Amino acid sequence: MLEYSLVLIEYYRTCRLSHFLTNITISLICSTLIFYLSSNPGFEETAGRLLANIITLLGVLIGFSISMFTLLNTASNPNIDEIKKIETGEYLYKKPVYLFDLLVMGITYLMIVESFLLLANLILPFYCVLGSLKGRAIFSMNIFLLIHIILSNISIMVNFYFIITSKRK
Repeated sequence: MLEYSLVLIEYYRTCRLSHFLTNITISLICSTLIFYLSSNPGFEETAGRLLANIITLLGVLIGFSISMFTLLNTASNPNIDEIKKIETGEYLYKKPVYLFDLLVMGITYLMIVESFLLLANLILPFYCVLGSLKGRAIFSMNIFLLIHIILSNISIMVNFYFIITSKRK
């Protein structure tokens, strides 16, 4: 369990604050709206259907993240070789963090969060009734993490695109 925590800590220590705050703010606004709208009639049925789709979506996202991780580590592209030498200005354990390291950390972070969320969604129906206050709160946190994962995935894909095509800001 310590290894998972270490990856999360390293990711947050190297994540750009503006990216982090934007991602968290959008996710928080959407999940808060869902929580407050979840008292409407028919929520439990709709949430149940969405929960089944979330499990499928997370499976696809995990597969996508693993593919991206594999591609990053096995591709023989001169741009990837170059980003292994570009320092970001961030330091972990008194060593410089390279652009390649940021991508690897981001993808690994995504795989861990996606996997834990998938496990939670598999267990959720056994311990929680979606119509209860507790169920609505857990469902909203679920949506929060899902939106966070999707936004983080988009960010990593955009960075990966710029690296592969050698179009940096």
